[in-house]
Amino acid sequence: MEFEPRSIVNGSLLKRHSGQSVSIHLFVEKGDKDGRSFVGKSTDGMPIQVMLSAPLSQILHGWVEVIGMAGSNDSVRCKEIITYTGSEDGEEFDTDGHNMLCNFLANCRDMYRMG
Repeated sequence: MEFEPRSIVNGSLLKRHSGQSVSIHLFVEKGDKDGRSFVGKSTDGMPIQVMLSAPLSQILHGWVEVIGMAGSNDSVRCKEIITYTGSEDGEEFDTDGHNMLCNFLANCRDMYRMG
């Protein structure tokens, strides 16, 4: 897969990136019956609707990273899902640290700019 620039966001920052490519970590809460969408809770506790282009081939659980296009209403059109082995109980993921990272990146837009 070719690298595509994207912003790392949490639930509260998602609306700022509407129409842009994002990466968001979610704890899967419930899936739609047809497997074309699911709802996950962001690292800052916001419910996020994820729309898939094709039905899931497996049941998702625990923490996942969703890469896709941010919608205007707390939603993401998914391009890719990265699952984490052993994340079913939700204890392994450092949500506070991830939220600090998201806020840091949101406030340092030109972090790699020289001069």
